[in-house]
Amino acid sequence: MQINNPILPGFWADPFILRDGDDYYLYPTKDSAGWMYEKFHVFHSKDLVNWDGPYLALDLNDVSWADKQAWAPGIAKYKGKYYMYFSAEAQIGVAVADSPLGPFKDMLDRPLITRNQYDCQSIDADLFVDDDGQPYLLWGQGKCWIVPMEDDMTTFKSEPVQLSAQIHNSKGSDAAAGDISVYNEGPHMQKRDGRYWLTWSNYDTRDPRYQIAYAFSDHILGPYEVPENNRMTLESVNAVGTGHASLTEYENEWYLIYHRLAEPEASVLRETCIGLVRFKDGQPYVDVDE
Repeated sequence: MQINNPILPGFWADPFILRDGDDYYLYPTKDSAGWMYEKFHVFHSKDLVNWDGPYLALDLNDVSWADKQAWAPGIAKYKGKYYMYFSAEAQIGVAVADSPLGPFKDMLDRPLITRNQYDCQSIDADLFVDDDGQPYLLWGQGKCWIVPMEDDMTTFKSEPVQLSAQIHNSKGSDAAAGDISVYNEGPHMQKRDGRYWLTWSNYDTRDPRYQIAYAFSDHILGPYEVPENNRMTLESVNAVGTGHASLTEYENEWYLIYHRLAEPEASVLRETCIGLVRFKDGQPYVDVDE
């Protein structure tokens, strides 16, 4: 694949990618003044290079409990329907559609997770469906929570588990403040070679040090262990703030879809990029300068 970043024109962040057969659907946050934008959009591709769209997926004007701050959705296909867990005004809602292009419709007429309900900012939902068909919802800034969902996709099957409390380095000690192991936001779950692969972002999205960290586990609820150096997006002078990512497979290769600061020198505007994931001794990394 010939990578030419950014992959979308304009300012888009928090990209969540959904693979549905041979089609790929990308659901980013639209950057705007104060991050107050009120719509969710989706792009479509067959090859991760050429994208058509944006198509309107969900408009907060059609949601009764929020009308701004449309951020960071997570989407998955479950039993023939498409479910979007979306952030709006620091609360998380759930919407459903018959097509990955939408339109998505709010299911509850209220938030699924309210503001600060689990002692963290209620944003950055991620939806993962395991090999056995069990869906799991992840979310949170400041803390990362995970919970299995019932078939209705609006009911928790059990009490949420705090994954961020389990993350520790290979020496077994808790991650110290400032260590890249520290969880901030943007959880994403995948599965590779039978192991659960959790990625997240540390620092703040406006910080040039914003980056992707990772951990692996044999069990989805943990414990998760990380290597001593678990930075996934390699350091760069020109590509900074490389975080809030999701993963997908294309032609037997893994790709990381992430955002970076549009201008390395202090900016709140971000742009969406893609990078090939390489593995060294089983540990993943992405060269963001490619």
